[in-house]
Amino acid sequence: MEHGLTGRARTGLIGAATSLLKRVRDATYYRITPERLRESEERLRLLIEGVTDYAIFSINLDGTILFWNSGAEHVFGYSEAEVVGKHFSLMYTADAIAAGVPDTEIARAAEDGVALDEAWHVRRGGDLFYASGEMTRLKADADGNPRGFVKIAHDVTTRIEAFETVKRQALYDDLTQLPNRASFFELLERYIVRAKQEGDDRFAVILVDLDHFESINVSLGHVMADGLLVQVARLLERCVRTNDIVARLDTDRFAILLREVVEPEDAMRIVERIEETLEHSIYLDGFEIHTTASMGIAIGSSARDSAEDALRDADIAMYEAKARGRACHVVFDREMQDRAALRLNLQMDLRRAVARLEFFNEYQPIVSLERSMLVGFEALVRWNHPERGVVLPGEFIPEAESIGLIVQIDRWVLHEACRQLRAWQVQCGDDALTVSVNLSIKQFAHKNLLDDIREALEQNHLAAQSLKLEITETVFMEDFETISGTAALLRELGVELYIDDFGTGYSSLSRLTRLPLKVLKVDRIFVNQISGDPRGVEIARTIVTLAHNLGLVALAEGIETEVQLTTLVALGCEFGQGYWFSRPVGADVAETLIGHRLPLLVVQ
Repeated sequence: MEHGLTGRARTGLIGAATSLLKRVRDATYYRITPERLRESEERLRLLIEGVTDYAIFSINLDGTILFWNSGAEHVFGYSEAEVVGKHFSLMYTADAIAAGVPDTEIARAAEDGVALDEAWHVRRGGDLFYASGEMTRLKADADGNPRGFVKIAHDVTTRIEAFETVKRQALYDDLTQLPNRASFFELLERYIVRAKQEGDDRFAVILVDLDHFESINVSLGHVMADGLLVQVARLLERCVRTNDIVARLDTDRFAILLREVVEPEDAMRIVERIEETLEHSIYLDGFEIHTTASMGIAIGSSARDSAEDALRDADIAMYEAKARGRACHVVFDREMQDRAALRLNLQMDLRRAVARLEFFNEYQPIVSLERSMLVGFEALVRWNHPERGVVLPGEFIPEAESIGLIVQIDRWVLHEACRQLRAWQVQCGDDALTVSVNLSIKQFAHKNLLDDIREALEQNHLAAQSLKLEITETVFMEDFETISGTAALLRELGVELYIDDFGTGYSSLSRLTRLPLKVLKVDRIFVNQISGDPRGVEIARTIVTLAHNLGLVALAEGIETEVQLTTLVALGCEFGQGYWFSRPVGADVAETLIGHRLPLLVVQ
């Protein structure tokens, strides 16, 4: 369509008109644009209205709600008629309103263009939920005047609660809800530092070990045994004072930190109260259970050097109580430390084992869950004791660590695993096959670690990417700067790092992000919960998602059931290992598994 017919005359030398110029402008754009704008706005409105998982609403400059989509009604519980014309602070907690959070959010969005909001909010009816969102400043109108804001919010309560559960399980025992070993160690260490600073503050550490718990576990079953542990945990809490700390160290062993112990008699009164309480029977599901405990007490003061010393002395005293017939308590003294020298028998055996190379590796397959194919093995050390037969690492590794032999054992495991892997690669024609080796804290921090790894790779003509090193969360409790430096050098070498037992220790997520890790292993504790606890799936989902968000690959260990396997596959977990695929096996059996699909194979 033509529009805007205009013209002007062209004149000659004497001013007479000689011709006429005509200018024509196409105005079709100006007729269609308003219609298109209306159509576009309608499509946008329908799109926003169709979003139900996200709250989308607009407010004016003073916070009055102007628009409210169906997602906002779903998230906050208010209908559009209930909120339009009201201030948007109605969805904030009373504390947030008192602190001026809504006004601050508007001011920040007005100044910066956007304001992030992640906090607890109030739903219609008063229920609290955790929302994550952002408020965005609208573009100014044609005259340059500000027009208000749009806010988008999403209910993330489930994710936050699952993440909080993971964090809690890193610090607390899942069964009894008491602080776990790592948490207790940290608390005790801090208290000892304070005691040294103050100079006159005294404390006591009590180890409580239930007598004959294993027989209770066998005769009544795990469920009843777990119930007993929970009952004992509550009894211990009632026996101590408000500012004392009760923790569960392992299966049937508890620890108590008594703070502000003026005289040793203060600790004795607590111990006697525990003994008197345990004299009464405990009733569980109609069963009457009578239990006793062996207790070791270490009276501490500012002179004691570390949490490790206090726990060691209490442990020695506790074993002395067991040696005296159980169901009693013993206070640590130096003579007990001398008697603890009996452990030299085990230490001497270990030294002989290192000298004679009485160790061998078993290998547990690692499987790609997407392809159901074996991609590598985890090397697990065993001790072939000349008298006792095969000894599992749980029995001798702690002692090897305490006497400084763990570095030599780890070094042997590393070299043997590399030798065996290269033999498999050559024999099976599969250079992609990998092996992962567990490193203790001492080995990881050892000055010769990099040289040992280079030597193991070069001697066996093995590519660096074929070797994976597994470290636990406890590395974060060491000299982190040294640890991170070593990790960086390993990355340059091409060797990948796995973080093992994630969520079971006391770790810092901020430090986790600073290490050049490749794989985060989902601990068997969380894998086991997938089958028995509805929350277990969400916890596993959180850990797998955390791994992916950090740019890591997830590997689940301890897979034993089809439900666990299918759930982990659905969650996007890339790799797995466990009895569902195969138990740890000797090198000859492991070789027969290479190149096979394993989801239905369980090696007995």
